[in-house]
Amino acid sequence: MISGDRPTHLLSLVSLAGILALLSFALWPVFLTSLGREWGLSNTDIGLVSGAYFFGYLLATPILVGLTDRIDAKLIFLGGCAFGIVGCLGFALLAHDFWSAASCWALVGAGLAGTYMPGLQILNARLDDAMRVRSVPWYTACFGIGTGGSFGLMGVLLAYADWRLAAYLGAGGAMCAAMLVLFLVQPCPVAPLPATKTKRHPLDLRPAFRKPIALGYIFAYGTHTYELFAFRTWSFALLVFLASRADGGMGIGTVTMIVSLITVTGMLASLLGARLCLAFGRHRMIALIGGATALVSVIVAFSLDGPVWIAVAGLWIYNGFIMLDSGALTTGTVEAGDAYDRGALLAVHSMIGFGGGALGGPVVGYVLDHAGGASMMGAWFYALLAMGAGSAIVFAVQRHFWRRIG
Repeated sequence: MISGDRPTHLLSLVSLAGILALLSFALWPVFLTSLGREWGLSNTDIGLVSGAYFFGYLLATPILVGLTDRIDAKLIFLGGCAFGIVGCLGFALLAHDFWSAASCWALVGAGLAGTYMPGLQILNARLDDAMRVRSVPWYTACFGIGTGGSFGLMGVLLAYADWRLAAYLGAGGAMCAAMLVLFLVQPCPVAPLPATKTKRHPLDLRPAFRKPIALGYIFAYGTHTYELFAFRTWSFALLVFLASRADGGMGIGTVTMIVSLITVTGMLASLLGARLCLAFGRHRMIALIGGATALVSVIVAFSLDGPVWIAVAGLWIYNGFIMLDSGALTTGTVEAGDAYDRGALLAVHSMIGFGGGALGGPVVGYVLDHAGGASMMGAWFYALLAMGAGSAIVFAVQRHFWRRIG
């Protein structure tokens, strides 16, 4: 079994497990257009099903992530995989309308709550401080590999198979992730509570609210995640719309490849952003990145009506800007906490963050419905502006801390 004395091996193993657990991530974003049409769903309904994923995450996070201060995160990760397996199997066997799809998709989201931040806690408990700071951006960047790989796989299945097989494969990915962690990660005791500290209930998340610096990162992460998952939810549908306008058309295979590459290359942007924050100051760089990303969203919105290749390139660049501060925000929260209450901080970080993610899909769906529908260029213009509002708030929050603290 692998422990903290082999940090690179441990980081690689936990990252691989996290990537496999994300195999189902793009199931709904890729199939939402065809299933929405088949089940008679509006764009708002489609967005709400997307939001159910993050609602499930939000409900499960305080329990599953909060418990990592009391229980080895390895066990929580295994429980998260179980949620993902049940949710994917339920989607394959039971989903046929809004409520059944939303319920099963919420279970899959609860599975992410048990794997994403608990995976980070597996590393936090086993690595020293110096290695932890270097590892967090790499681990969070692998979220991009997992989601990008999921978009690629689901796009192929959209072209050559069906959504039920996609759901079964999502369950298989979660099972493989569980086997890796179960048999290859060395168990580790949780950090002891200092004698001067009173033992708290594992669901007592108040330590996070006593740390203003952490809250600054947490609330900025919430609006960042709103924008990120609004983009992830609707980017496939937007590119399909743009493909229909291309001279000679673009096949579904080309769209799938573009979405996968856009998502995976976001990992590089996240790593670059983390290095910039270490070099020039985290609050300063996150504020500048937030302002620049909001501006890019406006520029890309205006580019949609131009040549398709310019619009696609713009969306690629926009995704890169969105991802620049992703790892840095999580690293900031991790560094703001102590070992014995880091689970509480990450629980609130995830709840606020993915609470924002839960709003992203429905808000953009609502904008599309009330601006003419997903077949109208003007509707997508306003949808991108709605996404970019997230980074505008990141800029405002982090600018406050930059001016106050430096």
